[in-house]
Amino acid sequence: MLKGQDIICISSADWDAALWTNKQHLMSRLAETNRVLYVESVGLRRPTLAPTDRERIARRLRHYAEGPRKIAGMNLYVLSPLVIPLYHTEFMRRFNGWLLLNEVRRTAERLKMEHPILWSYIPNAYALSGHLGEILTIYHCVDDLGSIAGIPSTAVRKMEERFLHTADAVITTSRALYDARKGTNRNTYLFTNVADAEHFGKALRADYPIAAAMEAIRRPVAGYVGALDAYKVNFPFLAEVAQRLPQWSFVLIGPIGQGQPSTDLGLLKALPNVHLLGWIDYRDVPAYLKGFDVALIPHLLSDYTTSSFPMKLYEYLAAGRPVVSTPLPAIADVDMVRFADSPEAFANAIVAAHQENSPELVRRRVAEAKQHTWEARLKSFDEVLERVYLQRAARAPDHE
Repeated sequence: MLKGQDIICISSADWDAALWTNKQHLMSRLAETNRVLYVESVGLRRPTLAPTDRERIARRLRHYAEGPRKIAGMNLYVLSPLVIPLYHTEFMRRFNGWLLLNEVRRTAERLKMEHPILWSYIPNAYALSGHLGEILTIYHCVDDLGSIAGIPSTAVRKMEERFLHTADAVITTSRALYDARKGTNRNTYLFTNVADAEHFGKALRADYPIAAAMEAIRRPVAGYVGALDAYKVNFPFLAEVAQRLPQWSFVLIGPIGQGQPSTDLGLLKALPNVHLLGWIDYRDVPAYLKGFDVALIPHLLSDYTTSSFPMKLYEYLAAGRPVVSTPLPAIADVDMVRFADSPEAFANAIVAAHQENSPELVRRRVAEAKQHTWEARLKSFDEVLERVYLQRAARAPDHE
């Protein structure tokens, strides 16, 4: 069903974002057998005067002026639409929907995409559904967007309610997301996030070099890789954990405050055993994971994280690393993880996990990760789309 079919992806992330998420990973793989129009984020959060937001606005204006661009070596085109990031009123939601539809339709016509699959990560796509000649509409719900700080939750939920009724299928990545949406759309499915097990497995190879920056850091190391945003990571919690383990080095890798410019890491920066290494290229992550003794998921417990399934879980496990996490409901059933809900318990869990590096335990972690790969997920998606397409065809007038 998927192979050879044009896809229009309405994303919640820019293509060249510092950290790739589900959207870019999936669409880059689909572009190997399909032609993809990747529509960058329309900006649900109102911009601030923070440098990160100003830079993003300037980049968006530049990309918009350049028009749709083809990514080198890929059958994938990126569109940077211009909308007004205000959604509090029905008028603004309709106006932005009209702007988005016209830009996407104009680009699709230029690319001669006549009967694409509309695949959206944001509910704004309700305004496009039924207007692009699409053969299927998929809502890929990977986050509870309405619970993110700074995003107009009421407006998002109103748009999502419409989109749930018009989408042919809804794909969710956590039990909480699935349970909250299955009552509105009968074709709702649960598929957790996955990982490139082969890529992250490089960290276990004896001939694969450790990153130079990690060689200079005292062991043992407890590390985190991902977005460093206050709505996601519990920084005060982690600072207390680091204070309880002064003999450990804590390494945090990732961009700071891109999703929440007000993010403040002052508590962590003041600690001598905490190392902030900034953003690194996805291709180099295994070299850094090779220097981790324990991998961390110190996420806040909130409405947002309750619904999220961190991609980094299977990436950590594919690298053979023991994982310590706060008790996130989405990953509660993964028995390869130690969970702790207080700084004291989290610190103790790190020390205990450090002892769990026998060849058998490493093998089990890798085996668990290999059950959740992009190859397996693409096959599952193909089966779902085939099933939903047949349902839609059976409802068409010429089948009545």
